[in-house]
Amino acid sequence: MDAPATASGVLHRYAPGLIAFEHTPAAPATTTPAETAETEGNSNSGSSANYLLFVGGLGDGLFTVPIASRLLALPQWRLVEVLTSSSYAGWGVGSVQRDAEELAQCVKYFRDRDGAAKVVLMGHSTGSQDTLQYLMNSNTPDNSTPKLDGAILQSPVSDREAIITSTPKTAYLTSMNFASAWVKNGQGSEVIPRDMRPGFESTPISAERWCSLAAPLDTATGNPQGMEDFFSSDLSDETLKATFGRLPGETRVLVLYGGADEFVPAYVDKAKLVERWTKVCGEAGVTVDEAAGVVEGATHTLKDVPEPVWADFVGRVNGFLGRVLAA
Repeated sequence: MDAPATASGVLHRYAPGLIAFEHTPAAPATTTPAETAETEGNSNSGSSANYLLFVGGLGDGLFTVPIASRLLALPQWRLVEVLTSSSYAGWGVGSVQRDAEELAQCVKYFRDRDGAAKVVLMGHSTGSQDTLQYLMNSNTPDNSTPKLDGAILQSPVSDREAIITSTPKTAYLTSMNFASAWVKNGQGSEVIPRDMRPGFESTPISAERWCSLAAPLDTATGNPQGMEDFFSSDLSDETLKATFGRLPGETRVLVLYGGADEFVPAYVDKAKLVERWTKVCGEAGVTVDEAAGVVEGATHTLKDVPEPVWADFVGRVNGFLGRVLAA
């Protein structure tokens, strides 16, 4: 199923230069025309439902991820696709920290519209890195980042492992040595040459962002060098404690890993990886939802998967949101 060519809803300017699109909910089959009109009219009220904020991955923007179109009929929830400065090609000169700070503005915007509404942040692909960074930011003493009622990590794959698997070793190492040298020389914000960003030649990428995405493990310490290397399968438990172990205990978390995700190397044991994350969260007092796990048959974006896979995926999301409401 492809993303829609058109959609109805409300466009919000949640901060200067930053927008979010609130979809008009899909009407259930039994809804009358009058009820449908009332539902659409409530989209401006800010008090008719709770908000599921959706942020995509590298290169994503409005209507680019088919998952969003399957989440329009969730009871009591409105789907909002959020654009940040990193949307579309902007990610190449951005960072997950900048994304998390902008997402905090978006959460505050919707909190201010209706203080009683629940707010859940759902990250797809690299949007999951944004979501994890947001959660870590929200668990700091200064309370500058608004709390979430829930968070969903969907297709939280390792960019480093995906890049290494799809790139010739010599090209990968050459690009990393080049980008690392630029960072060390104070040129981290500058865009590296096309041939130094294999697989991403069409996107301007800074040396700093390329290192953040793809830097190898430190051979001396075994620690990640990439600032957003949160989901690689070779990370130590101690490293995971510094990320998954820092999440706020009051925010329920759902992890949905695609069983057929084409960006995950064949050597990765997906179920074991999710179990490791869940274990670290549990030891830190973080509630990982009962629906978390591997969605069998799910590809990275779930495009063209069979209906039973969609049903499993949407059912897990719906169940999770129901438990967020009940909390």
